[in-house]
Amino acid sequence: MQKGKIMKTYRNYLIRLSRPVKAGAVLGAAMLATTALQAQSAGQNPAPPPSVSTDQSASISHRAKEFMEEAGQANQTEIAMANVADGKSQNTQVKELAHMMRTDHEQNYAQLQAIAQTHGITLDPSLDMLNQHAVNRLQKANDAEFDKEYTKVMLKDHVKCIKRFDKASSDIEDQDVKQYAQNTLPALRHHLQKSEEAARAAGVDDSTISSILKDLPAGDRAVSVR
Repeated sequence: MQKGKIMKTYRNYLIRLSRPVKAGAVLGAAMLATTALQAQSAGQNPAPPPSVSTDQSASISHRAKEFMEEAGQANQTEIAMANVADGKSQNTQVKELAHMMRTDHEQNYAQLQAIAQTHGITLDPSLDMLNQHAVNRLQKANDAEFDKEYTKVMLKDHVKCIKRFDKASSDIEDQDVKQYAQNTLPALRHHLQKSEEAARAAGVDDSTISSILKDLPAGDRAVSVR
């Protein structure tokens, strides 16, 4: 009898003791909920921050990336052809043209590489199949006709480059790539002029030169030497 009374008293004590604990847990949960709501109302995000992409190439447009790759190939092709001309040319003016092409295009390629690296883009230094074929074809040109062939190729290549860079300078919105295209155009126009002079010195006839230059944008046709 006495033992039952003691057990009943002990259970009542435990019930009274547990009430503050439960109340404290409820109060704590309420405080946490209030803190979260206050953070949201203050514009804070309690969730973990989103991961940041390290892919810098995502910061540049597809058109700009494509243009840089094309420009890289153009530079490397002109350098390779200049090396061929340096060994095969028999005309002083053509050799001077080849030297200028190699020097200027090496410098331009270095500038292009620096811009590409800021966007996480690696330019392929090797020539693609089409450009390598063009270099190989020039290498196989008859020695007596080499200077004519080389200068005609330089005329054609620089007409294409001027058109490509002129379009990029107006169409591309990525500012550093756009600026690169604009800054390179004067050098390309100078190369075209020197290529025409060397072509005439090598004996390329006026009708052939004119047929190549007719594809220039209207504003660039005044570049040619008459």
